[in-house]
Amino acid sequence: VKKQAQLSTIIDNKLEKERHENLRIVKILLLGGADAGKSTILKQMRILHMNGFDATEMRSFNRHLRFNVFQIFHQVALGVQEFIAASEEAEKLLINQFAEGVSWFKGIDDEAENDCLLTFTELKCVDSFMKMHPNYSSLPDNSEYYVPKLGELLVKDYVPTADDILHLRIPTTAVTEINFSFATSTIRLIDVGGQRTYRKKWIHCFDGVSAVLFVASMAAYDQARTTIYDNISSDDHRRMSAKPKVRQKAPSAHNSIAQRQNRLRESAHLFSEMIRCKPLRSASFILFLNKKDLFGKKLPVHPLGKHIAGYSKTIMAYNSKRTMWYEL
Repeated sequence: VKKQAQLSTIIDNKLEKERHENLRIVKILLLGGADAGKSTILKQMRILHMNGFDATEMRSFNRHLRFNVFQIFHQVALGVQEFIAASEEAEKLLINQFAEGVSWFKGIDDEAENDCLLTFTELKCVDSFMKMHPNYSSLPDNSEYYVPKLGELLVKDYVPTADDILHLRIPTTAVTEINFSFATSTIRLIDVGGQRTYRKKWIHCFDGVSAVLFVASMAAYDQARTTIYDNISSDDHRRMSAKPKVRQKAPSAHNSIAQRQNRLRESAHLFSEMIRCKPLRSASFILFLNKKDLFGKKLPVHPLGKHIAGYSKTIMAYNSKRTMWYEL
């Protein structure tokens, strides 16, 4: 009887200890649409509050870097086809190859791939397009970072830096979780896929959530929801469909936005759905408006009224230091 009483006391003490530890755990769920920056926040927290990434992980990001560069050049090629007339046949051939998709990369070695990527940046039509349309709506947000340092990124055995990884876009296809200490609490930060095909999995992460950090991209107001990469993993860089895509004339930016759902409106709709979600009624909501710097650059060139129906004011200038808008 004494042994049973001692065992019962040990179990009770253990349960009480676990209860107190659970009170210190703050479970935060990262939600938001695709390409809003959720995974970047997760990586930043890992760098700031944990040990970051080891050397093996750093090297493994190389294939993702190459795929991101290809995503950028694919969109540039589509933009060139829409706005710029390539004057030389060699330029037309390379532009058409990048505009078609990734299937033509299948089977070529890294050296030949590097030559194609570097040659692409030297094309006159590409240079003209980038000068005329620096804020092209379909251009990935990380293009301004990766394109200027392309030669460095393509060096053999290049080890990505922390900044390279923060700018890297890798679509989240599974639930990712990190745990770190902050003040007197333990933060359990959970990132889930933003693509539509993964949203049905979110329900499994709702139990015991303390807060929802909903991330929305301010720069997405002139972007359409669907691109060919919305549901494609960077692991598919070399093993995508062997059948080349049929080349089609790139749709105009205005028709593309009109025919497909605006990314910012989709984020607003998703935010409304999450607030009404029963499992999250007891959770606090934090709205994180991301990519303010890109938003400020786009406003003078792409006024909100052209992309958001019902918005009548034309904003001509933006003061990012004071976070104020001026109507001129």
